[in-house]
Amino acid sequence: MLQRLRNTPGAPLTGETTLSKGVFALIFVVSMAMAVGNLGLVSVMPAIGRAIGISDHLVAAIFSLSALLWAISAPYWARVSDVRGRKPMMMLGLGGFVFSMLGCALVVWAGLQALLAPMAVFLAFAAIRGVFGLLGSATASSSQAYVAERTSEKDRTAALSALAGALGMGTIIGPAVSPLLVFGFLGLAGPMTIFALIAAAILIAVAVMIPSDRPPVSVREQGLKANAAGGKPARAKAGTGVWRDKNIGPYLWYGLLSACAQAINVYTLGFVIMDEMALPAAEAQGYIGIAMAAGAAAGLAGQWVLIPGLKMSPRQLLRAGAVLALAGNLITVFAGDIWLLTLGYVVLTLGFSFCRPGFTAGSSLAARPDQQGLVAGMVSSLSGAAIVVTPVIGVLLYEFAPAAPFILNCVVMAGLALYAWKNPSLRRGEPGLARTSIVS
Repeated sequence: MLQRLRNTPGAPLTGETTLSKGVFALIFVVSMAMAVGNLGLVSVMPAIGRAIGISDHLVAAIFSLSALLWAISAPYWARVSDVRGRKPMMMLGLGGFVFSMLGCALVVWAGLQALLAPMAVFLAFAAIRGVFGLLGSATASSSQAYVAERTSEKDRTAALSALAGALGMGTIIGPAVSPLLVFGFLGLAGPMTIFALIAAAILIAVAVMIPSDRPPVSVREQGLKANAAGGKPARAKAGTGVWRDKNIGPYLWYGLLSACAQAINVYTLGFVIMDEMALPAAEAQGYIGIAMAAGAAAGLAGQWVLIPGLKMSPRQLLRAGAVLALAGNLITVFAGDIWLLTLGYVVLTLGFSFCRPGFTAGSSLAARPDQQGLVAGMVSSLSGAAIVVTPVIGVLLYEFAPAAPFILNCVVMAGLALYAWKNPSLRRGEPGLARTSIVS
């Protein structure tokens, strides 16, 4: 697939060199490393919280704060990358990830050693994790924009699906290796420490191997062309109304709601398994990792095998993804053992693995060339916006009634399936219908 990205005819958006195999591979590793660390942290946080004495909803609140900062900062970093280039923003986000992981590891270790009270651990962890929320989105938005700008319209769905596969690979590796990294004097702080050291090495590789890039379309050029057409600068117009844009908006709304549903599944899974098996947190951690890894493997198969093999368009991905996620949540509602819970998680994760490339590629194809950074920032912000309050809501619903969060997800995904079938605007992201004019 990487070789095909280099050789397939069709000009990339920028008119610059196409995406090389080596650079794409490194961007893939960057995305995967951050996913490994984040999902690895998610998988061990229920055990950390209960070992230190932090309540379940406060554990979820830590991620909600970070997500809020991510959602706010992502569009800003996308605008900065339009001016300063994509590479510096990739490095900034990676640096924030390294700092956050090391700081959180230190705080957790101090809490496990009873050097800090549980509430002090919560406050310090939330503050340091917030640094990742502020800076980490710079890597996500700039990576997507970098790939989108250097692939042709024909290949963009495949390219962005492959990049999304990095997240899938990370969700396999993170939960799978996290229990193995709980060792020695570091204990539950071990995974965060190792993830930070790996990311630091990748940061050095990015600095050395990715060529310095310049903005694909300068803000000045956009303004001049827009003014010549008698209108406001295209960038400003797009920035204020992208959610209402009839071409892009439907993809963003679909993406936000599907990401919220997925967040409920991800952030409640650990608690469901611990309670279903009636095991202590440390003993249940292995089963949580197995379920997450199985789901991630299904997602990876969807993004790397099914999507390229079936040559599914963004609209087809949105439809199939919603139906599969609905089916997976239905299985979870009626699951009575660990194996049915795992099966439900596998099916719903396969569905969500279709949803993300669908709205990511669809919104990119529906956008103008000068909007690629903006759209990448908005798509990146969805990941944060989806977990600002959703994990807390999911956990509170679970505490009220174990089936409640998954019934809510069934309603949401059924609505999105209908939306994907009925909304005519979603066809604007199909290959061949992309918008090319900077000022139109």
